[in-house]
Amino acid sequence: MDKLKKQLQANLLKNPAVQIKKAVIWQFPVTIYTVAFNRVKRSKMDILMKMMLLTIEKAPIHRAANLSQLLLVEELFIEDLLKKMQRTGLITLEKGSYRLTSRGHGQLKTGIMEEELAEESAVISYSTIHDEFWPQLTEPLPETNGELPIYRYENHQNILEKDRILQVLAESRNGEEEDGFQTVVAAVNSFEEHKVEHIPCLEFQLYNKEQDKFYARVWNTQLQRWDETFEKQIEEKERLVWRE
Repeated sequence: MDKLKKQLQANLLKNPAVQIKKAVIWQFPVTIYTVAFNRVKRSKMDILMKMMLLTIEKAPIHRAANLSQLLLVEELFIEDLLKKMQRTGLITLEKGSYRLTSRGHGQLKTGIMEEELAEESAVISYSTIHDEFWPQLTEPLPETNGELPIYRYENHQNILEKDRILQVLAESRNGEEEDGFQTVVAAVNSFEEHKVEHIPCLEFQLYNKEQDKFYARVWNTQLQRWDETFEKQIEEKERLVWRE
């Protein structure tokens, strides 16, 4: 951390008009959540499946042989597709006849078939101060000498909801595969707090003589950049005091 501090100070002092009035190190909490979610595989419905669903929608079909005769397709192939459509919830067998489910009607209308994939899990980081989700920590945080003080302004306790996490996962996990189908995050099943990480930050309180201006720079060691959220908050609360 000392090496990083010297590097940042040297960079800030490249402008001869800048003076460092104070430099402090503190930490702030980032909550790590584990999330269980489901994706679906979306693909364009093939012609045979669409014809089978249209036929089942319009007429009572009792056996695979009925569809085989109507569509002139091998019965074993029809049986396999009927089983697949039952497994994916497109059709159901009621009183000896195949019928479309509401899911089947919906997918027939759009022409897009959705198949639910096995449940997956992910780890996400959330900062209440920034109200932002960040990638999971992969690099070790810089070592510090002893316990650091906590950032001096209170966190805003934002309430996380599944829809917000769903949006975050969708941005990183949705994708189109080579064979033309898409995998899309469809539902967040659960999320729970796993642990809290404390992220060190280097704060510099500065004065520019040419501009007669006091301001703050804060280096966020997780994001590896200057953090405008902290800088704006500190300046709003303390710049008048610095001037005095």
